[in-house]
Amino acid sequence: MFIRDGILFRSTTLSAVPGVCHGFSTREGGASTLEHTKTLNLTGGQGDAPETVLYNLGVFARAVSDGKYGAEAVVRAHQIHSSRIRQLAADNAGEGTVREAGEDCDGFYTDQPGVMPVIRVADCVPILFAGLKADSSPVVAAVHAGWRGTVSGIAPLAVERMLSLGCEKETIRAAVGAHIGFCCYEVGDDFFDAVRDARGADFAARHVRRPAPGEKRHADLSGMNLELLCEAGIAESAVDFCPLCTMEDTKTFYSHRGMNGKRGTMGAGIVIRG
Repeated sequence: MFIRDGILFRSTTLSAVPGVCHGFSTREGGASTLEHTKTLNLTGGQGDAPETVLYNLGVFARAVSDGKYGAEAVVRAHQIHSSRIRQLAADNAGEGTVREAGEDCDGFYTDQPGVMPVIRVADCVPILFAGLKADSSPVVAAVHAGWRGTVSGIAPLAVERMLSLGCEKETIRAAVGAHIGFCCYEVGDDFFDAVRDARGADFAARHVRRPAPGEKRHADLSGMNLELLCEAGIAESAVDFCPLCTMEDTKTFYSHRGMNGKRGTMGAGIVIRG
């Protein structure tokens, strides 16, 4: 279940993992004043001054960590709609925020406290993961699952990377934040063909379908990611979904489609408490 907690949404499923803080941002709580970015825009290039974005990142990081960490803990990267996931060490803290960004990627994983991977979205799917090693120390991951990253398997790859750090699969929990829903994600035949070529005709037929006869196809990104996570051995009951659609609610969320490309960007962040 997702619950509103101030300027964030949190997943009760992830909140049950000890030693971990997380949050999915909304449009609220920041210093952006432009009509299309107000108020908690978390990315540059949308018209806000760099110092405004940095301030907003600090607000977000403190909200995620219940005041323990600020922008100096946040790690961001240039996202490229891939399945590339980077491992973070403690000394990566601040990359892409208070110092130069590291390599381009669409996800992060770590077992180090005090470093907060943050991925940015405005219709794409944000997914946060947390689990425990045998000694009960946490492992976390965060991925940006656009449709290309989704069909490339970025979600199950995050699980694989967490296991490589000693995380026990049965402890892994995932939370899928607000994104464009099946209700609004209208796509063309070329989209169906690309999903079919990547994942097979049956997968495409299940998740890229017509809401009613004669209508255009819509894509179900939640369904795609759930199926792939279940294939990776994550129980359906361990995957939490925010039921809200970003395109339907542009007062609460930024939406690339719903705002005709003129919008800010939300964040999803997770951190191991030190």
